[in-house]
Amino acid sequence: MPSVFLSQATIDYLKEASGGQSMDATVCRLLNLDKSKGGTLVKRQVPRQNLAPIGAYTWTILSRFKQLENQHPELLRKDLQAQVHEYLSDGGLFEVYPDDNAATKNGQPRWKQRFNAALAHLKKNGCIEELEKVNPQQRWSGVKYRGLEKGLDILWDVNLHMDGNPGGHAYLCSWDDPPEDSPGIPMCPKPLESWEIPHELEGNKFRGTA
Repeated sequence: MPSVFLSQATIDYLKEASGGQSMDATVCRLLNLDKSKGGTLVKRQVPRQNLAPIGAYTWTILSRFKQLENQHPELLRKDLQAQVHEYLSDGGLFEVYPDDNAATKNGQPRWKQRFNAALAHLKKNGCIEELEKVNPQQRWSGVKYRGLEKGLDILWDVNLHMDGNPGGHAYLCSWDDPPEDSPGIPMCPKPLESWEIPHELEGNKFRGTA
């Protein structure tokens, strides 16, 4: 790793802000960093605007059941989680919102926490239901979920648009809106206004886990 040179003014500031801590501990505190159990530096908190909209998770969860609608829309939790991660990754979500894929204090990538929050929200709002535990020894991965009509019907009107290019974005939109060329959003559909997004996908008080 290359050497890092600090100006005298920066060094003086760090000394004043140290409160008796080491330089390393002071920098970590000022940058809002912490160490997980494995010793990896992680951010303690992430500004909300740096995270993907939680609707990207709720919509993707429902879409995994929607593709099974003509069969039995049931999935093991571990398979559902893997499919959601694959879909969001392929769409470039984690390129646009790297903090969603960063490690949290417990060492898990943040998207897993957000997946859990989205799953709980959909269950609470009657969009999915929890079935029997296929393997009682597996607390989470052995649980099977079923997509319900209330949740699957939402996807007839709402779509998820993702642009994984540099400066890209992810947002919910309408299936009926054709792409439009506007400054900064070339050939993209118009995002739904907050009041147009179904409560089941986001909700006024639902923000997901940061």
